[in-house]
Amino acid sequence: MNRVLFVSPVAFSGLQQRHQSLAAEMAKIGWQVSFVDPLETGGFSCRTEAAAQNIEVVKLRVPCKGIEWPALQTICGKFALRLLKTKAGLTRHNTLLWIGEPSLAYLAIHNWRAIVYDRCDLHGSFPGQNKRAWQKYEEALFNRSTLISCSHAYLQQRLPKHARKKSVLVGNACAEIFFGEHRPQSAVDRRLKLVSAGAHHEWSDAKWLAMLCEHDKVELHLAGTGRGVDYESLRRNPRVIDHGRLGRSDLARLLKTCDVGLIAFKDIELIKGVDPVKAYEYAASGLEIWAPPIDALRSNSLVSRYVSSTAELDQAIRGFATRPLPPAESIARWSDRLQTILDRLTVLQSD
Repeated sequence: MNRVLFVSPVAFSGLQQRHQSLAAEMAKIGWQVSFVDPLETGGFSCRTEAAAQNIEVVKLRVPCKGIEWPALQTICGKFALRLLKTKAGLTRHNTLLWIGEPSLAYLAIHNWRAIVYDRCDLHGSFPGQNKRAWQKYEEALFNRSTLISCSHAYLQQRLPKHARKKSVLVGNACAEIFFGEHRPQSAVDRRLKLVSAGAHHEWSDAKWLAMLCEHDKVELHLAGTGRGVDYESLRRNPRVIDHGRLGRSDLARLLKTCDVGLIAFKDIELIKGVDPVKAYEYAASGLEIWAPPIDALRSNSLVSRYVSSTAELDQAIRGFATRPLPPAESIARWSDRLQTILDRLTVLQSD
């Protein structure tokens, strides 16, 4: 059986996004997946637990981490590799290393069956990050990876020339559970149900969402996590229904009851390289998609309207359900995305 060590920046039990989705698809086609959750500190241990057929979650505890200091993080990587070899029973020569967490680039210095660096964020641009440290991690991965998969054209274009030659552009996609018949109906005699799903963190524009809530013809549904003063204020708005964090099945059911999916991004550097998973989930659920008019989203073909003011919001509400939605067969599935990556990996390994 093929084996893959999947090193992720998010926990397997967290909000399901690109990392968990691709790992799950690998398991479906017969790969034995060891999914490494973000490292914990304060000890030296390894435990594993079965998460699904062919998937085990690996939880490592190491004495220290130093993500903003590469020298210290190298020591952390050595601890992690030792645990993986002695406690998790991994052997490098017959295991594919799939790494989505650049700060553990140390793992890539060893000889694996192959190395895939899945570049799905503009690392170093998150609030508070040490850009030079993340550049160093990525430089190591650019040099050592067999294949670099990029979720957005902006991420691929910013690769150095030697890395671009072994890259492939593979955007995000949608899980099958979101697909199904649903077409928004006219909302002339009722409030329009807007929904914003996902992680409402520093890159999310809670003030834009609050502006939408000022209209007496809408109600806003929040699904997912969030933080910050503006987000907490938004949650208390009387036109907001906060569903909290939902599993995929519950989120899919919620989306089927709504009319419009919102991509509430701020116009910051980080967003230039984001291909929002929520856009695919909204589209598969039959929702119109609205977003603020920022350049990074202009190329997203799934967005129906760009709204920047109450006047444009009035126009969007009046024009609701008058535009054709993308057909289901045009919306990417995770299984297709994974196959694109594996096909390109096969080509590169045969060169």
